[in-house]
Amino acid sequence: MNKELKYYQGKIPACGVFCGGCPVYVREKKSCPGAEINFQRCENCKTFHLCCKERNIANCFQCETFPCSKFKRFAKSWLKYGQDLINNQRLLREVGNGGFLKYYNSKINANSMFHIRQATVLKLFVKK
Repeated sequence: MNKELKYYQGKIPACGVFCGGCPVYVREKKSCPGAEINFQRCENCKTFHLCCKERNIANCFQCETFPCSKFKRFAKSWLKYGQDLINNQRLLREVGNGGFLKYYNSKINANSMFHIRQATVLKLFVKK
């Protein structure tokens, strides 16, 4: 299960993916610049972005049919990347875009601190 996260402070796509956890965003070669810049991928997304645009809403949770069967199938495919998009939509509804980004970006900092502490402890037991 790929749960790699990278800091992201841009636009949140209609589907509620945290771009900093998207495998295309975090990869080394030919990575995606994120939803805010990648108009070809996100702004032209017929499945969710254009669907929301037709309904004059920004995110799927604002739709009266949320979660539709199309969204449920898409959300299921993101579980392997450590993102539950139905919960992401609920989080967006509860805390807004700023709170959503803060939540995910704080996970990055906590994970980084864990690895730093772990490396420090290992150095204490390794003799030079």
